[in-house]
Amino acid sequence: MNTEKKERKSHVCSVCQKAFTKPFRLEMHFRVHTGERPYKCGICRQSYKTQDDITRHLKLHSDERPFSCVFCEKTFKLPDRLNKHIYFHTKEKPYFCSRCPGSSASFTSKSNLNCHVVAKHGSKNGKKCEKCSKMFYTLTHLNIHMRVHTGEKHFACTICDKKFRIKSHLKRHSLIHSGKKKWACSQCPKRFARKCTLHDHVKRVHSNE
Repeated sequence: MNTEKKERKSHVCSVCQKAFTKPFRLEMHFRVHTGERPYKCGICRQSYKTQDDITRHLKLHSDERPFSCVFCEKTFKLPDRLNKHIYFHTKEKPYFCSRCPGSSASFTSKSNLNCHVVAKHGSKNGKKCEKCSKMFYTLTHLNIHMRVHTGEKHFACTICDKKFRIKSHLKRHSLIHSGKKKWACSQCPKRFARKCTLHDHVKRVHSNE
C-alpha cells in the first residue's frame, strides 16, 4: 500500500523534496519557494499564487453577502469568515499551538494560529518586515503592516474624509456617522455604536458596582 502511494506521488519538489500526485500541484507548490504570484486582481493591487485564491479574493469586492449568522444579524461574503465569526458566539477556539506549553495558546481560526506561530516561534515560510523585523504569516499581512511605515491610507470616509490603513477600520469608523447604536449596556440605558466602546464603558462606569 505504501509503495503504491509513493508511486502516485512521483512529482518531487527539487527544493524541499515534497512529493505530489500531479505536475500542476507541484507547479503551484513551487511558488512557495519562488514567491511567484501570477494571478493579479484587476480591482486592487493584490496578487495570488493560485486561481482558487484569486477567485476567493474577488468575492471580497462583491456586494453579495450570502452567508448569515444564526446567532445575530451579521452576514458574510465567505463561508470561512462566517465560521470564524460563529466562534465568537460559541467561545470555541479549536486551533491549538503545539509549541506553547500545555496548549495554552488557542485560536478561532487556522490563519490566526499560523500568524501566532510565525510571530512567536518563527518559521522559514514567514514574511519579514525589512523595516522593523516583525514576522508575518502571509505577504498580504506584511503588505498591510507596511502601511504603518509608509503612512499609506487607502480607505477614506466619504463623509468626513478621514483616512484609514485598513478597510475594517473605515467600516468601524463609519458607524459613528450612521447613528446606529446596536450595542446596549445591560446595567444602564446607554447604547453604543461599537462593541469595544461598550466594553470600555462597562469597565469605566460599572466595574466597581
